[in-house]
Amino acid sequence: MRRRTVGRWATAAVLLAAVVAVAAWRSAAGAPPPGTEPDSGSTRGDVLPGPDVVAEVRDYWTPERMKDARPAPMPEDD
Repeated sequence: MRRRTVGRWATAAVLLAAVVAVAAWRSAAGAPPPGTEPDSGSTRGDVLPGPDVVAEVRDYWTPERMKDARPAPMPEDD
């Protein structure tokens, strides 16, 4: 009788190991390779442009351009 109990536990252990191995293989196969994620960009909201960019924008928006400027079209809420 002891021999049957050991055989059942061995079968259960082999089956459990197979299920765990398949689950690990499937999760590893679906995951992207490490280091291939795109850069998420900056998460800081207080990043300001450099002084050269500020001067370029200030030089572009002359009083005449400001007078002739029209608002950009904005998306409408549904």
